[in-house]
Order: sequence, then C-alpha cells, then structure tokens
Amino acid sequence: MSKRERFAHLLHRTGALKAILEMRARASPPWLNVLTYHRFPNRHGEEPFDDGVIDVTLVEFDRLVACLKRHFTPVGADELCAFARGEKLPPNPVAITFDDGYLSGYEQALPILQRHQCKAIFFVATSFITERRIHWWDRVAYLMKRTSRSVIDLEYPFPVHVDLSGGRSAAIKRVLDLIKVHPTLDVERFLDELSRVTEVPFTSEMDRAFADRLLMTWDHVRSLRKAKMDVQSHTRTHRVLQTLSPDELDDELSGSRADLERELGEPVRAMAYPVGRPLESASPIRLALKKAGYQIGFTNGTGSTSLWGSVDPFNISRHTVDRGFSQPYLLGILAVPFLGHKHPWHSTPR
Repeated sequence: MSKRERFAHLLHRTGALKAILEMRARASPPWLNVLTYHRFPNRHGEEPFDDGVIDVTLVEFDRLVACLKRHFTPVGADELCAFARGEKLPPNPVAITFDDGYLSGYEQALPILQRHQCKAIFFVATSFITERRIHWWDRVAYLMKRTSRSVIDLEYPFPVHVDLSGGRSAAIKRVLDLIKVHPTLDVERFLDELSRVTEVPFTSEMDRAFADRLLMTWDHVRSLRKAKMDVQSHTRTHRVLQTLSPDELDDELSGSRADLERELGEPVRAMAYPVGRPLESASPIRLALKKAGYQIGFTNGTGSTSLWGSVDPFNISRHTVDRGFSQPYLLGILAVPFLGHKHPWHSTPR
C-alpha cells in the first residue's frame, strides 16, 4: 500500500474523510472530478482478453455510485458543455465515464446507475461496434496469452524481439506500446504479423464471435441514450491522436461524430482521447477537434480539474480507476485530489 493510500485509510478511520466529503457537498466546487471505467471482470472467471481494462467489481461499483450520490452532484455532457461556455457547475460535481463500448457497461453498469438514479457518459469507439471486431488491445492480449512461444520476433513495423519468459503482462504491455506510439501504423497488418509470429490463428469469424461477447451493438447504444445516459465519441478505431496523419485524424474525429449522430439522431459534442494523453497548447489536434464540431475533450490519468481560474475545455482531466483501489482510497482521491496518482505523460504513454 502506497503512502497516499495509507493516508486515505487514516482519514477514513479517524472520520476526517467523511467530514471532508460533507464539507465539500456544501461548498463551492474547487475541483471537477471525472472517473474513468472500462469493463467489469468476466462473470465466468476466464479472462482471455486484456486485463488492463478491468477496473472494479460490480459490488465495488455499486457501493461507489451510492456514495457519490450522497456526497457529490453527478453531471453529464450537458452540464460540462455549458461549463465550457462559461456557466457554473453545480456544487461538488463528479462525472462517471465509461470508455470503449464494452457490453458490460450496458448489461451490468446501467442497472446500477438506474437504481441509484445516477447519470454517466459512455464514450464509444464506433468502428468496432459497426464492424463487429474486438479492440486491438484485446486481440493483442488474446494472441499473447494463447501462444506457446517463449519468445517472438516481429518484423513490422521494425524488428522487435519480445521475451515472454519474464511474464505475459510485461510482454503484452510492450507490444501494446508499439501500437500506441508508432506514427501511422497499419494496425491490421501489425495484428496479422502478431498472429503469425505467435502461431495463434485469428479469423474474421472468431473476431465477430468475440465482439458479440465483449461489445455493445448499436441497439445497446441507443438503449443507453433512451435510459438518459450520455453517449459521446471515443474516435472510430481508438488510435492515439498524436500518432495520426491529418487525414487519419479527420476520419477519427469527424467520422466517429458522424457515426454517432447517424445512429442517435442528435449532436455529439464531447471526445475522450484514446489512451488519454493531454493536448499541448499548440497541438494541431485542438484545431481538428474544433473543426469537427467538438466542444470539450477529456484526457485520462491526469487527476482532477481545478475550477480556480480558467479551464482548458480540451484538457478536462480524469481519474483512472485501477483494480485494487479500496473504497477509502478512491473516496480520498475525490475528496483530496492530490492523493491521486497521475500518469507520467512525459514518458511513454500506457
């Protein structure tokens, strides 16, 4: 347990955490907290796909939502876009977000959110839903977990030697980092190459069957909206925006917005950046976002957004919720934001 976690548990045991939360509920909001979730553990226990996007159990999520309703004001896309235009947020605002479009968000998270009358924002990557393909990180994990090879040698995009004997998790992360940082990578070619060197077959029929297990359909997405949840963009193919050419960037931004507006019949205004890297002040991605019609953009692993002073509407921060976070620690992060871990964005992104 880290020093920050121990301090949060101390606040909890002494009653100070409860007092801070109650004080925050009555005060003007000094911070905006946004939580990021992806999917829940497999009900059957088997995890053939990426473990890195499994955040919390259903029981933990249920307890947290109940606590958020007691101490915070849940906000959605309307309130956040209005805030970006200069309006005030309600006292002690918090937003719950789900990335990627996993089916567990509809089947498991939605009933909990409805029971507690709590809103959430679902950011979906549209091409995977339309084409019924699993996300590239889940496909990488599937291939790497099933291979019998102890080492693999990739030739594309350049020669890479990956040793699996030190643990599958580290090897999977290394392969995923290649996709996340390599500019203009042909992801499908890369995945085909990975299937070849791991000697694990992966067919289009398998892809569709896995997608039906893991991902929402457009009917599910429309049902989320009918349930008064917000649905916004997470691009088309979940490529890291900083690695794309101008044409690719336009397709990911404008294309995903067009996909969602076609399926939902309403304007789409918010974008959660894949992997969540913040935008630099002079980044051309800012202009591309505005050109594509977005009003706000969300990073990840960046903590809370301070509401003192001006707020960059295209760098709204989010907390990554990791497996193993205790309830006192997570509430401690929301009550005292400096307790939260931040991603070292100056180094290789996760």
